[in-house]
Amino acid sequence: MAHEDARALARELLGGPEPFWCWELPRTREGYFVLRPGIDVCIHRMRHFAPYCDIMWAETAKPILKDAQALAKGVEGVYGPNEKPYLAYNLSPSFNWAASGMNDAQMRTFCGDLGKLGFVWQVVTLAGFHLSALNANRLSRTLCGDQSMLGYVEGIQRPERNEGVDTLTHQRWSGADLIDRTLSTMYGHGFSTAIQGEECTENQFGKKEEH
Repeated sequence: MAHEDARALARELLGGPEPFWCWELPRTREGYFVLRPGIDVCIHRMRHFAPYCDIMWAETAKPILKDAQALAKGVEGVYGPNEKPYLAYNLSPSFNWAASGMNDAQMRTFCGDLGKLGFVWQVVTLAGFHLSALNANRLSRTLCGDQSMLGYVEGIQRPERNEGVDTLTHQRWSGADLIDRTLSTMYGHGFSTAIQGEECTENQFGKKEEH
């Protein structure tokens, strides 16, 4: 209902002077209007913003598949009868996944289940942050403990080699060969600042590992 129509209806229902109304009073101190949160509110806003979006996303309190199904169902047909909207899902580390109500089997299929609903962009925000912190903690414990450098070799270098991780030979991965070729073009062979010499990282990892 339009605002003017609502005011007219209020006068009619109350049978008195026009009721007091101020747009600004409901705002929070930061200037936001207060909404009652929920899936229905998200669906309503998503449907209205859809014509201006390539992809739509809504934040949920927990990773609940039923909520995702409701969102996907709620925006069906927004682009046309045969066109499915693109949806995004935040697989957030802020969720306590162990206490989400899902068992291991449900978590194993969760991303695939979301994909079937139309959630084509799924991202684990801060995954790199948590991964780095965990492995830095493990490495620090092994280096300062009984394992010393064996902890680094067993925890990092050997898994990198066994799983074919490119960063095992980090000089080539970071572009050292390109820099050397560029300098070679400029100065010819035998320049003193070459990165990839006889005992460079790449050549060392080409040798057989000793145990």
